[in-house]
Amino acid sequence: MKKTVVQTSAITIFTIIMAYSLNTFLIPHNVVTGGIAGLSIIINNYIPINSGWIILIINIPLFILGYFHLGKKFMLLTIYSVILLSVSMRVIPIHAFSDDILLSSVFGGVIFGICVGANIRFGGSAGGVDIISVILAKKKDMSVGYIITCTNFAIVLVSALVYGPDTTLYTLFAIFASGKAVDSVHTNHLKLTVTIVTDKWKELNAALIQLHPRGVTMTDAEGVYSHNPKKVLTTVITKYELAETKETIQKNDPSAFVHITRAIEVMGKFRKE
Repeated sequence: MKKTVVQTSAITIFTIIMAYSLNTFLIPHNVVTGGIAGLSIIINNYIPINSGWIILIINIPLFILGYFHLGKKFMLLTIYSVILLSVSMRVIPIHAFSDDILLSSVFGGVIFGICVGANIRFGGSAGGVDIISVILAKKKDMSVGYIITCTNFAIVLVSALVYGPDTTLYTLFAIFASGKAVDSVHTNHLKLTVTIVTDKWKELNAALIQLHPRGVTMTDAEGVYSHNPKKVLTTVITKYELAETKETIQKNDPSAFVHITRAIEVMGKFRKE
C-alpha cells in the first residue's frame, strides 16, 4: 500500500510538470515532442479540441494493448497519468515561457523526457508511444529512450509537412533532448555485474534472492594471505537496483569485498522486471 502511494504521488508530480513543459515550452512555438503528445499538437491545428483531450482519445486502444503485455497495475497508473495530463493541459494556460524557440525546444524536451522516464521508473507511463516502447524494451532489452526516439521520426515527417523545415529542426532538438533525458532517468536497460567475496554467504544469498528475482552464482575461494575459505557470489542487476543491492550487502556483511562492473551484454535468461 505504501509503495502504491509513493508511486501515485510521484506520477502526479511528474505528470503535472510534463503538462507544464508542453503548454509553456513546446506548444506555443509549435514544437512537438513526438509520440502521441506531438501528434495531438499537430491535430490541434486542424481540430479545435484541447491537446489534452486528443491525447486521451488516441490512448484508449493503447491502454488495451498495454493491459495484456504490461499488467493491470502498470496500466492503471498509466491511465491515471494520461487523464491527469489531459486535465492539467486543459487547466494550465498555454503561454510561452521564453521567446527563444531554441532554448524552449531544448529545455522543454529535457523536462518532458525526465518526466516520462520518471513515470516509467515509478511503474507507470505517459501512455502512447511510451507503452509501445516499454513493451519492446522488455522483449528486446533495449533502451526506452532509444525506442521512443526512433518511433518519433514518423511524427517528425508529419511535422515537416505542417510546420515547415525550420520548426521541424527545432522539433528534432526537442526529441533528441527528450530521448536522452528519458534514458538518464530510466536506466533499466543498463546492466551491472556484482561480484561479492564474503564469509556470510548464506545470509547474503537469502537476502539477494529476496530483494529481486535474479539468479546468484556461488563459487569457492580462498584468501591468499589468510588462507581462510570464502565464497564468491556473482549476480547481474539493473542499474537502478544498485542502491538497494549495496544497502542489502552492507546490512548483511559490512566486511564483504564487492566489485561492480558494467555488463556490456547479457545473454540467456534474465528477468527484466
